[in-house]
Amino acid sequence: MKSSEIKPGTGYGNIFFGMSREQLKNLLGEPDEIESTPHDDEEEDVTESWHYDELEISVSFEKTEDWKLCTVAVSTADATLHGEHPVGMDEASLSALLAKLDVKNPLKEDWSSADAPDYKAITAEELEMVFWLEDGEVMDIQWGPFFIDEDTIRWPSNGTAVM
Repeated sequence: MKSSEIKPGTGYGNIFFGMSREQLKNLLGEPDEIESTPHDDEEEDVTESWHYDELEISVSFEKTEDWKLCTVAVSTADATLHGEHPVGMDEASLSALLAKLDVKNPLKEDWSSADAPDYKAITAEELEMVFWLEDGEVMDIQWGPFFIDEDTIRWPSNGTAVM
């Protein structure tokens, strides 16, 4: 899966939001690790995360969305966004890319801790994306589908998001 395109609101390469677990397994094979995480102690609100170490990709399926693929995260420098490789970019280069993509006022949050003294998230709401930076460099990118309203996901149709 070399040099796959990050598609805001749609997916990553030939992975798209709304896929079933079976569809993804047919595409990528068995994940290296599966984690199941309940939210707010509710049995109905569970996230299942699949990790593919060699591909440097993680995906999440939500029980409340009939186990559809809802989130993709990548940490590979091979990932592209509008022809550029954001993983490994410094914050100034990321800011320039986001400006080029017409992202207005990205939200910057400090997530630093004793283990990670320079760790932050930059959220681009227009793209439903979060860029995680450590020591001033993009290390990981997470994104999901676009929303029609606060509660309704705009699922891509045949891998194409409706903007």
